[in-house]
Amino acid sequence: MPALAFSTTTYFLITITMVAVILVFLDYLRSRKPVKGIVDMETPLLPEPPGPKPWPILGSLHILGRYDVPYKAFADLARIYDSQIIKLRMGSVPCVVVNGLENIKEVLIAKGAQYDSRPNFARYHQLFCGDKENSLAFCDWSEVQKSRRETLRAHTFPRAFTAKYDQLNSIIGQEVECLVKYLNIESSRGSGAVAAKPLILHTCANIFTNYFCSKRFDLDHSEFRGMIENFDKVFYEVNQGYAADFMPFLMPLHQRNMARMANWSHKIRHFVESKVIEDRLESWTDFVPENDYVDCLVNHVRSFAEPKMSWDTALFALEDIVGGHSAVGNLLVKVLGYLVANPQVQLRAQAEIDAVAAVDGCQSVGLEHRGSMPYTESIVLEAIRLITSPIVPHVANQESSVAGYRVEKGSLIFLNNYDLNMSPELWSEPTEFKPERFVVSGRICKPEHFLPFGGGRRSCMGYKMVQYLSFSILATVLKNFTILPVAGELYKVPIGNLALPENSFSFRFQRR
Repeated sequence: MPALAFSTTTYFLITITMVAVILVFLDYLRSRKPVKGIVDMETPLLPEPPGPKPWPILGSLHILGRYDVPYKAFADLARIYDSQIIKLRMGSVPCVVVNGLENIKEVLIAKGAQYDSRPNFARYHQLFCGDKENSLAFCDWSEVQKSRRETLRAHTFPRAFTAKYDQLNSIIGQEVECLVKYLNIESSRGSGAVAAKPLILHTCANIFTNYFCSKRFDLDHSEFRGMIENFDKVFYEVNQGYAADFMPFLMPLHQRNMARMANWSHKIRHFVESKVIEDRLESWTDFVPENDYVDCLVNHVRSFAEPKMSWDTALFALEDIVGGHSAVGNLLVKVLGYLVANPQVQLRAQAEIDAVAAVDGCQSVGLEHRGSMPYTESIVLEAIRLITSPIVPHVANQESSVAGYRVEKGSLIFLNNYDLNMSPELWSEPTEFKPERFVVSGRICKPEHFLPFGGGRRSCMGYKMVQYLSFSILATVLKNFTILPVAGELYKVPIGNLALPENSFSFRFQRR
């Protein structure tokens, strides 16, 4: 009798099936295992949050899979179980969903120190050279993390009319003028259709590298373009959800993708060291004036300031903040998508911009004009609301509670800002693009339940950069151009995260 021959794929499927059977059995045993330990009967036990009974292996992943935006499931679960706090198990990970503004504020602010860790996903570790603690956004809270944030704060939160604020405003103006020139050139070619994303990303990247590192690069600098493309690829991958995050045994299926991400990160590091940092670390002999963020990092590392930080850790912090240009650029492309679909919004913004320009005689729009252009700024806020990019999940670093329910240590915390942004109880016509909802009596007015950048000690460190760049770039583009659709292009803006695919919308920029 001839021997049976199985392909590699067959062996792999058999192995996966055996692993699945073992996991089901272990899951069954765990569910029957009584809780051990001494219970203090004088201390009342907090109730567990209600929630669906998890399936073996999958947990409740199948529930989220029914929705185009997984966060939509959270409000439905709150209604089904009549509770704003829901307990889930996603694969092998215990999770708690927090709905409602007051409950979210309890996690972010009132008990922020108890919920300041981040998910321990294998993907995050692989992305940051085997240790997610290298990341600003995905690390747990620590003294090093606190120091990195404090060092960065003076640069990402420049106060109005200070030297840093004026420097940033000047850099933005310089790069936006270049963008207008590039758009003029591209619009004059062929059909006039312009792939806006590469140009906008280049503008944002130059603002970030010039402001934080005192380096800028021309549009034809191929290595700089490569860095921008690699950052954008990493940004897109980080914003995707993977079942393997909750079922680590599936990670081998993503090894090829993980290798690509590691390669992108390696190329980014090579460019930063060779073209941005150059010899600034090696040439350091004594404390230097801190003219940019790189100076701050070099001084901290070479002077052995406390808490001690390796140069590798410092570089990750620099790459994290420079990589923030991808978020701004992707957001702006989505904003343009909304404007093409809502030409009346564009016309109203242009009227506001023209009125201010007529008084000031300005050629470009700077940060000094924000207070005079509330409607233009509200366009960005409305786009952020509709996109509803989720707040990065938190993790309970100790036994805690929220809204009177027990939260076990290590639970992953989903904060449902999707419902805060899209609930008809909080917004009139929430699915409509209506920037005027953020303007009251001629001023920007953001309701308390609008939390696009999180809050508390883990709030987004770059949110002021998002606001400053998006306002100035959008206002200057609208001052100079009317943005028109390209025939055959579908302008459906994806929601649920900020990232866009590499090849995204094209537009026509008609000179005004």
